[in-house]
Amino acid sequence: MSAEEPSSRPSLALVVLVALCVLCLTAGSHPASSDVPAEGGDDGMRVLRRAALAEDELSYTAVRTMSGPADGTGTAGRTDREIRLRVVNRPGQGIALAHLGVSEDGGSADAFVVRDSSELDALDERLLRMLEDTYRVTDVGPAELDGRAVRLVEADRSDGSVAGRFWVDTETGLLVGRTVYAESGEVALSSRLTDVRVGDGDWPEDALGGEPWGDVLTADERDALREGGWCLPEDLTWNLRLVDARSTYLGEHRVVHAIYSDGLSQVSVFTQRGKLGSEHPSTLRDGYTGTGAGGSDVTTQHGTVFGGDVGQYQSVWQSEGFVFTVLADAPAGLASSAVTALPGPDGSGFWARVQRGLSRWGIP
Repeated sequence: MSAEEPSSRPSLALVVLVALCVLCLTAGSHPASSDVPAEGGDDGMRVLRRAALAEDELSYTAVRTMSGPADGTGTAGRTDREIRLRVVNRPGQGIALAHLGVSEDGGSADAFVVRDSSELDALDERLLRMLEDTYRVTDVGPAELDGRAVRLVEADRSDGSVAGRFWVDTETGLLVGRTVYAESGEVALSSRLTDVRVGDGDWPEDALGGEPWGDVLTADERDALREGGWCLPEDLTWNLRLVDARSTYLGEHRVVHAIYSDGLSQVSVFTQRGKLGSEHPSTLRDGYTGTGAGGSDVTTQHGTVFGGDVGQYQSVWQSEGFVFTVLADAPAGLASSAVTALPGPDGSGFWARVQRGLSRWGIP
């Protein structure tokens, strides 16, 4: 090749740039078990749909125990934490829940009512569709849980690993057990229903809440928000899809609450215009009210029941003129995927990361 002929080799700068772009785009990717939907029959769905019907038709009282890693890590050697709730279910009226403990002032904990929510244990048809689309849902057959005869249903990933298990009571048809597993096999979240008594229980007269938070956003309204600069994706990842979106106003300031799910776990994203306050990461300046980063044992804001710091992942940051608050009752990997799918904190954009990577190679 003569000196006048152009080289057919790409420059070092171009090679490094492409390599860094690929690394940035694939950072945060997950093992193959989470990359594609699981194939195969879903014969367990009929069991879960019967359980959903029982929840809608049967009055009962029970004790619900929710447990998960107290440190939010889902790793070996963790310390688990649990909370216990008294549950009163009345079809057509809602579910009343009360913490089985005492409040900070020494009195009984307040009860609250959930009428229309994406509560973690609810077998909502929207969540069931997500479950069916994402996992292989198998009817394993008769089993036993806490001394009760149950039917076991498993949700498997595409590699055959177990993502979740459901235990449905043979006698009542109610969902009495549910466990979500991280890809490592560790238990990420668990819920049990015990001391189940069929029939109307004592409804707490002073129960708080009960009305759905905000107004449901239609597809056209969601599109209009996007055109106005709001981040409201229909999917965070292939397996975290939008199941509910609502909006309300705090004073003059709009807040949007979007719920994403894979059928097993849920991720709530609260978005509002503003800046984070300097005195506390969940307080906004200039009259904005922060959505918060979760609360004590049970977080009940906005009609959604979360397990507080029991297995819950929380994150608050500002980006592009908005404050994002994420609450995730989900394994750490899925929660991380949700957070990284949203706009990053101000000053940490994609091309900034590429530029930092290039500078390490001595390329301006």
